[in-house]
Amino acid sequence: MNIRICFIARSPYFTGLLPFLLLGTLLSGCGKKSFPKPVTQELPPQIQDLRVQVQPKGVELSWSLPDQIKSNPQGSGYRFAILRSELAWENRSCVDCPPSNQQEIQRIDPAFPQSASIDSNRIVWVDTAVSPHHAYRYQVIVQNEKGRPVTFSNILTAKVITPPEGIKKLGASRDPQGILLGWKASNKDQKGKKLSGDLQYTIERHAPNGSWEVISQVPIKAQNFLDSAVASNQSYDYRVTPFVVFEETRVLGEPAVIQNVLAPEALPPPPPGTVWVIPAKGALEVQWTPSDGKVGGYYVYRKEGKEIIRLTETPVKNPPYVDRSVKPNAVYFYAVSSVSAPPEQREGLLSKWAEIRNLIFQQ
Repeated sequence: MNIRICFIARSPYFTGLLPFLLLGTLLSGCGKKSFPKPVTQELPPQIQDLRVQVQPKGVELSWSLPDQIKSNPQGSGYRFAILRSELAWENRSCVDCPPSNQQEIQRIDPAFPQSASIDSNRIVWVDTAVSPHHAYRYQVIVQNEKGRPVTFSNILTAKVITPPEGIKKLGASRDPQGILLGWKASNKDQKGKKLSGDLQYTIERHAPNGSWEVISQVPIKAQNFLDSAVASNQSYDYRVTPFVVFEETRVLGEPAVIQNVLAPEALPPPPPGTVWVIPAKGALEVQWTPSDGKVGGYYVYRKEGKEIIRLTETPVKNPPYVDRSVKPNAVYFYAVSSVSAPPEQREGLLSKWAEIRNLIFQQ
């Protein structure tokens, strides 16, 4: 190796070229040294919560808009394709039985969802081309702007039976604790036959300047419901929907609606709709949404294990409440109640508990 270098150095041709070669070698080693940057690629949008249920007009499909589409539905370029296959009724519960050919029955553009609706960032579409005592298997594909499949949703089966008969005589009355709903319903379907399951109910409420929300945390089997989370002297609309569960498929009947139900006077205000907790320096900051009606303040509660304590001796006017008596690496639950205006200052119900682990250690 040394002999070869010496030979090149003695050559009259390379004698003048050698300094430039050495300079180029030195310059090529200059510059900033850094690790190669990893090549990152954004994950494609995917549907992870497809739901199906039977309603009087057909099979209702719904799913959440993926974040990549939710942020810019008109410019994302993605579309949804709904696939359906039919199962023989006798094989409706057979997981391994092959269905008939899967076909695309609907394409939905989230920028212009003419055949579907968007409710609280969920796409809702109803397949009306179904018949009782038929089973249908559904899947939704996310397609790119060229119509090629990108991701596939979960697969669900809807077993179609005749829906329950509608509710009769839905009424409402004032109660010392809120608004009491009552109704009558039969144990038959829309064709007058006995239902294929226990009749249950979903209760929804619509407040002024609000949207419909489900207020029955679990399905109701009784034919009455007491709504205690209402504001004094405020009117509400209610919707009660009967349903049965047939082999894991929820089958809805026609909902009954009652409007402009006035809450009684002297009721304590309802609890905040949402409570959340934010870590702070050596503390936990409890936040909540304002309650409806006239509110004189709020009480804040904390639960650790089985012990529940009220953190505020007097009502606080507005959020947040900073809890500085927390221990590192402990799990806490927080809830907030509303208090009516003076002089009564009646306390209402507690909100839902918000959980947090205090991972920030005090220094």
